[in-house]
Amino acid sequence: MASCVRQEGLSQATLRGGAFLAARYGLGMLVSLGNMLVLTWWIGPHAYGVFVTAIGLVSFLASVARAGVDTYLVRVESVPCQKTYGVAGTVVVLTSVALTLAGGALIPPLVRWFGSREFVAPYVVLLLSVPVVGLTGIPTAKLERELDFRRLASLELGGQVLGLLLSSALAWARCGVWAPVAGQMVWQCFLFAGTCRYSQLTPCLRFDRLEASAMLRYGAGLTASLRTWQLRTLVNPLLMGKFVGAEGVAFVAFAIRTAEALGSVRLAAGRLAIAALARMQTNRERFRNALEQALFLQVVTLGPLLCGFALLGSWGIRHFAGSRWMPSLIVYPFVAAGVLVNSVYNLQASALFVVGKQWLVMRSYAAHVVLLSAGTLIFLPKLGIAGYGWAELLACGAYPLLQGGLRATPVSYRRLAPWLATFAALLFVPMFWTN
Repeated sequence: MASCVRQEGLSQATLRGGAFLAARYGLGMLVSLGNMLVLTWWIGPHAYGVFVTAIGLVSFLASVARAGVDTYLVRVESVPCQKTYGVAGTVVVLTSVALTLAGGALIPPLVRWFGSREFVAPYVVLLLSVPVVGLTGIPTAKLERELDFRRLASLELGGQVLGLLLSSALAWARCGVWAPVAGQMVWQCFLFAGTCRYSQLTPCLRFDRLEASAMLRYGAGLTASLRTWQLRTLVNPLLMGKFVGAEGVAFVAFAIRTAEALGSVRLAAGRLAIAALARMQTNRERFRNALEQALFLQVVTLGPLLCGFALLGSWGIRHFAGSRWMPSLIVYPFVAAGVLVNSVYNLQASALFVVGKQWLVMRSYAAHVVLLSAGTLIFLPKLGIAGYGWAELLACGAYPLLQGGLRATPVSYRRLAPWLATFAALLFVPMFWTN
């Protein structure tokens, strides 16, 4: 009886956590879209493209800085003690400092690649956020482990709103690229301070070779998988920035950020899945049923949002961002279709992380990045920025590799396939109207 009560309590806590995360990402979606529309209206495509180039490079370094330690703290069976969190902080600090210095050393080759130095100043300032973002993962992991998603969601949303207010004020004051840079820095600093306070973790540095080795062994596979996926975010600033310039980067980034903001529900699902599915991995049938139900709910929630913007995007961009941003609609249907397909597989990737198959996820993600990069290089000269869109569809061919890792608990797509096909078709309807 006591076991049943504990399981029921866990289920209710997980559902409440999912609701808070969904609400946070829903509100965060509105804030993110509002921030992007304000910035794109006031600072224009060129300045926005410079910011996207700088933040794209820095965001990749910041994501690597956590070294998978945050997910290790969530997944480890024994409850981490203060010493364990201190060791985790030490690992992250050392990694962050090394990556920040490496990022600085990349400036000369990046200047030669882009043939311009205008991204350098915002890039250097944003590099200072790498240790902050890395260390934020430690208190965040403690809150996630305790399923305190309500407080975590409030902090994340509060930081996002604070960043929006500051960047909007600076954009209105014609500060150009420095408006989003300042908003980003304030957001990350607020989130770090807030998570430390509410997790009751005081930043400290301790070292234990055995614990650090265990974290890095687990984090190696996880980091390789997730950061291989993160490499896709470099395709736009590096390849588009090289061949079509800052404005091309801005148009593609506008489409990507719109689709990903609308598709942010899948991020909530992925974060919740690692905490929830970890407690079901010994019961295969329950594990499979939970995964299939989550996939279905994710697609039927996400599809209408993505299709809604596809149908109304032309009107929305003209009235809220300005007609100069209309080229983004060339890329949007392709990017949105990629987000929709990704929603089918992101939870399966989370499930593979839970059962310890990080390297299989890495192979799938590596294939995805290779296809996206190669497709962009092939299609871009012939189709312009639409070439990036076709490359997004080509890269989806790497996702089925994830299915091989769940043979013990195979996922059925019979219920899901008709909805997925319908939403994908609706995304491209406006293109035929335009033609």
